[in-house]
Amino acid sequence: MPRGLSLSDYEQGLISAMNAAGRSQKEIAVAIRRSKTVVQTYLRDPGRYNITRRSRRRSSLPAATVRRIVRSAKTGKYSLSQLVRALDLTVSARSVRRLLSRKDTLCYVK
Repeated sequence: MPRGLSLSDYEQGLISAMNAAGRSQKEIAVAIRRSKTVVQTYLRDPGRYNITRRSRRRSSLPAATVRRIVRSAKTGKYSLSQLVRALDLTVSARSVRRLLSRKDTLCYVK
């Protein structure tokens, strides 16, 4: 996980130009006021810098189950705990609530 801001296009150009001019990574880092590590990472492979895909935690519910939950919740007949029991889910009512709050198609009405 990245700790700071990514290099801007301007900074990337500066690093490339200074490296082509024969300056060391440490000198480049001091000149642009960035860490030696970010300079080193950029110079290792400039084409792939900042396009790394980060993996996320896998969802505990498959997509088909999420669709079933949303479809059942839209009817308005179930509370969260009733929904968990009716669909025989392996997750808690709180997890279902979190899932439904992320869906834009649903809005809570009292």
